[in-house]
Parts: sequence; structure tokens; C-alpha cells
Amino acid sequence: MTTSSATAENLLRKHIGLLCQMTRFAAAIYAVWLLVALASFWSNVTTISDHFGRIVHKDLSAIEPWQQATGLALHFIIWLFAACACYSAWRLFTLYLSGAVFTSDSALWLRRVALYGAIAQGLDIVMRPLETVLLTWHFPAGQKLRVVSVYLMPNDLALLILLFGLLALAHIQRTAAEIVNDHAQIV
Repeated sequence: MTTSSATAENLLRKHIGLLCQMTRFAAAIYAVWLLVALASFWSNVTTISDHFGRIVHKDLSAIEPWQQATGLALHFIIWLFAACACYSAWRLFTLYLSGAVFTSDSALWLRRVALYGAIAQGLDIVMRPLETVLLTWHFPAGQKLRVVSVYLMPNDLALLILLFGLLALAHIQRTAAEIVNDHAQIV
């Protein structure tokens, strides 16, 4: 490593060091926070019936424990992918802190952040109709009270655009790292 590239690397670390540390801890805190919020939400029948009752325009106060447990299980699957995205973000920013910014490894972890995040968001969107069916399952079948509610929110699209942008950036970063490696071998 030449003196100028070492100086540039130190300058980069100085500029992004605090941001990388903050992002690492934010990712860990977010994963834990999400899990606590998930457990809190699905353990309270009143909260569940109020939230989903507004969505399906039905009184859901009589949901059964198996419906609660199944709803928690569905959201736990989504959380697993979100937690993988958070872990990948932790690993990515750890690499950045160590100076491995434009490397194949950092591109791989950036790709994982994007893919796990997109899977979590996609599952969240797909499971919404399943939740409404699940939470209206206790209604008698012949009375047309069971509901399938399909809905999207503006944040869904915004988050997916961001995640697909990160995925594209990961491919660009991987290609750039390969070019740098090729040039290093020639010189």
C-alpha cells in the first residue's frame, strides 16, 4: 500500500467511522426492537382486534389463541429475514470500519442486506391477506364474514425501491472490486 492510498484510507475511515459504528448498533437495536414489538403486539388480543378490525371492518374481539399464535408465527418468519438483513448490515459496516470498503466481501454483505430486506418486505406484503383470513376464520363460513384483504402502503414501494437500489449498488461494487483485483494483478 502506497503512502497516498494509506492516507486516503485513513481519511475515509475518519469520515465514515462514526457513521459505521452508529449504523452497526442501529441494525442490532432495530432487530431486537422489532422482536419485542412483535411479541408485544401478538400477545395482546385487544391490540390485534383493534388493528385488524379497522382493516377488515369487523369485530375481531373473539379471536382464538391458535389464531394469535399463528399470526405470531407468520410474523416471526418475516422477522427472521429482517434479522438476517440486520446481521448483514452489521457485518457490512464492520468491514467498512476495517477498511474493506470496495471489496468483494463488502459487496457480498451489501447484497445480503438488500436480498434479506426485500424478502422480508415481500413476505410482509404477501402475508397481509393471509392474516385477514386467519383472523376472521372463527366466523361462521356461510355468513360471508370471513375476509381477504389485499392492500399495499406507499412505504412498501419506497422500501422495495431502496432495497433494489442497494442490490444494484452491490452488483456495481462487486464489479468494481473485480476490476481493481484485475488491475492489481497486471501491475
